[in-house]
Amino acid sequence: MPGNIDDPFRCVDAILKERAGFSRVVIVDMHAEATSEKCAMGWFLDGRVSAVYGTHTHVQTADERILPRGAAYITDLGMCGPTDSVIGIERELVIEGFLSQLPRRFEVAKENVILQGIVLEVDETTGKAVEIRRLRVPWGEAE
Repeated sequence: MPGNIDDPFRCVDAILKERAGFSRVVIVDMHAEATSEKCAMGWFLDGRVSAVYGTHTHVQTADERILPRGAAYITDLGMCGPTDSVIGIERELVIEGFLSQLPRRFEVAKENVILQGIVLEVDETTGKAVEIRRLRVPWGEAE
Protein backbone atom coordinates (compact mmCIF):
# COMPACT_ATOMS: atom_id res chain seq x y z
CA MET A 1 0.00 0.00 0.00
CA PRO A 2 1.30 3.44 -0.79
CA GLY A 3 2.02 6.03 1.85
CA ASN A 4 3.22 6.02 5.40
CA ILE A 5 0.91 3.53 7.10
CA ASP A 6 1.45 2.39 10.67
CA ASP A 7 0.72 -1.16 11.76
CA PRO A 8 -2.26 -2.07 13.97
CA PHE A 9 -0.04 -3.15 16.88
CA ARG A 10 1.58 0.27 17.27
CA CYS A 11 -1.74 2.01 16.64
CA VAL A 12 -3.66 0.11 19.31
CA ASP A 13 -0.75 0.56 21.72
CA ALA A 14 -0.89 4.34 21.19
CA ILE A 15 -4.68 4.43 21.60
CA LEU A 16 -4.51 2.44 24.85
CA LYS A 17 -1.86 4.80 26.23
CA GLU A 18 -3.84 7.88 25.13
CA ARG A 19 -7.09 6.56 26.65
CA ALA A 20 -5.58 5.00 29.80
CA GLY A 21 -8.07 5.23 32.66
CA PHE A 22 -11.00 6.06 30.38
CA SER A 23 -12.67 2.69 30.94
CA ARG A 24 -11.72 -0.60 32.58
CA VAL A 25 -13.71 -2.52 29.95
CA VAL A 26 -11.97 -2.35 26.57
CA ILE A 27 -13.03 -4.47 23.60
CA VAL A 28 -10.95 -4.68 20.42
CA ASP A 29 -12.29 -5.77 17.03
CA MET A 30 -9.35 -7.02 14.94
CA HIS A 31 -10.63 -6.80 11.37
CA ALA A 32 -8.06 -8.81 9.42
CA GLU A 33 -7.70 -11.63 6.93
CA ALA A 34 -4.82 -13.51 8.54
CA THR A 35 -5.66 -15.65 11.56
CA SER A 36 -2.03 -15.37 12.71
CA GLU A 37 -2.31 -11.59 12.90
CA LYS A 38 -5.51 -11.82 14.95
CA CYS A 39 -3.96 -14.40 17.30
CA ALA A 40 -0.83 -12.28 17.76
CA MET A 41 -3.01 -9.26 18.59
CA GLY A 42 -4.82 -11.29 21.26
CA TRP A 43 -1.54 -12.22 22.94
CA PHE A 44 -0.17 -8.67 22.50
CA LEU A 45 -3.18 -7.17 24.29
CA ASP A 46 -3.76 -9.85 26.94
CA GLY A 47 -3.86 -8.16 30.33
CA ARG A 48 -4.48 -4.72 28.81
CA VAL A 49 -7.96 -5.21 27.33
CA SER A 50 -11.08 -7.17 28.21
CA ALA A 51 -11.52 -8.90 24.86
CA VAL A 52 -10.05 -9.23 21.39
CA TYR A 53 -12.24 -10.71 18.70
CA GLY A 54 -11.56 -11.10 15.03
CA THR A 55 -13.81 -10.25 12.13
CA HIS A 56 -13.63 -10.24 8.32
CA THR A 57 -13.46 -13.87 7.24
CA HIS A 58 -17.15 -14.56 8.01
CA VAL A 59 -16.25 -18.03 9.29
CA GLN A 60 -16.81 -18.54 13.01
CA THR A 61 -13.85 -20.18 14.70
CA ALA A 62 -14.00 -22.61 17.64
CA ASP A 63 -11.06 -21.19 19.62
CA GLU A 64 -12.83 -18.96 22.13
CA ARG A 65 -10.97 -18.76 25.46
CA ILE A 66 -9.77 -16.49 28.18
CA LEU A 67 -6.06 -15.82 27.88
CA PRO A 68 -3.81 -16.07 30.98
CA ARG A 69 -3.97 -12.36 31.91
CA GLY A 70 -7.73 -12.04 31.50
CA ALA A 71 -8.52 -11.09 27.90
CA ALA A 72 -11.25 -13.06 26.16
CA TYR A 73 -10.27 -14.10 22.65
CA ILE A 74 -11.77 -15.65 19.50
CA THR A 75 -10.18 -15.54 16.05
CA ASP A 76 -13.42 -14.81 14.17
CA LEU A 77 -16.97 -14.11 15.34
CA GLY A 78 -18.45 -15.50 12.16
CA MET A 79 -21.28 -13.79 10.32
CA CYS A 80 -24.89 -12.99 10.65
CA GLY A 81 -26.27 -14.13 7.34
CA PRO A 82 -27.01 -17.03 5.02
CA THR A 83 -24.87 -20.12 5.61
CA ASP A 84 -25.73 -21.77 2.27
CA SER A 85 -23.59 -19.17 0.51
CA VAL A 86 -20.05 -17.99 -0.06
CA ILE A 87 -19.60 -15.56 2.84
CA GLY A 88 -23.15 -14.33 2.37
CA ILE A 89 -23.26 -14.15 -1.44
CA GLU A 90 -25.22 -16.47 -3.77
CA ARG A 91 -22.72 -19.30 -4.23
CA GLU A 92 -23.37 -19.85 -7.97
CA LEU A 93 -22.45 -16.22 -8.74
CA VAL A 94 -19.20 -16.47 -6.79
CA ILE A 95 -18.25 -19.77 -8.45
CA GLU A 96 -19.04 -18.35 -11.93
CA GLY A 97 -16.84 -15.35 -11.11
CA PHE A 98 -13.92 -17.56 -10.15
CA LEU A 99 -14.33 -19.66 -13.30
CA SER A 100 -14.76 -16.76 -15.74
CA GLN A 101 -12.48 -14.23 -14.02
CA LEU A 102 -15.01 -11.59 -15.07
CA PRO A 103 -16.57 -9.05 -12.72
CA ARG A 104 -20.19 -9.61 -11.85
CA ARG A 105 -22.86 -8.17 -9.62
CA PHE A 106 -23.22 -10.14 -6.41
CA GLU A 107 -26.54 -10.88 -4.74
CA VAL A 108 -27.00 -11.71 -1.09
CA ALA A 109 -28.10 -15.28 -0.52
CA LYS A 110 -31.27 -15.83 1.45
CA GLU A 111 -31.32 -19.45 2.66
CA ASN A 112 -30.45 -20.78 6.12
CA VAL A 113 -29.77 -17.45 7.79
CA ILE A 114 -27.86 -17.70 11.05
CA LEU A 115 -26.83 -15.33 13.82
CA GLN A 116 -23.24 -15.83 14.96
CA GLY A 117 -21.09 -14.04 17.51
CA ILE A 118 -20.13 -14.33 21.15
CA VAL A 119 -21.65 -13.78 24.56
CA LEU A 120 -19.08 -12.04 26.71
CA GLU A 121 -19.09 -11.40 30.45
CA VAL A 122 -16.58 -8.94 31.86
CA ASP A 123 -15.90 -7.98 35.49
CA GLU A 124 -16.44 -4.21 35.42
CA THR A 125 -14.18 -3.62 38.43
CA THR A 126 -11.13 -5.36 36.96
CA GLY A 127 -11.84 -5.23 33.24
CA LYS A 128 -10.98 -8.92 32.97
CA ALA A 129 -13.13 -11.38 31.07
CA VAL A 130 -15.13 -13.81 33.18
CA GLU A 131 -16.70 -15.85 30.37
CA ILE A 132 -16.77 -16.09 26.59
CA ARG A 133 -19.19 -18.34 24.71
CA ARG A 134 -19.77 -18.77 21.01
CA LEU A 135 -23.26 -17.90 19.82
CA ARG A 136 -24.77 -19.68 16.81
CA VAL A 137 -28.52 -19.39 16.40
CA PRO A 138 -30.57 -20.18 13.29
CA TRP A 139 -32.57 -17.04 12.39
CA GLY A 140 -35.98 -18.59 13.03
CA GLU A 141 -34.93 -19.31 16.64
CA ALA A 142 -33.55 -15.78 17.18
CA GLU A 143 -36.87 -14.01 16.57
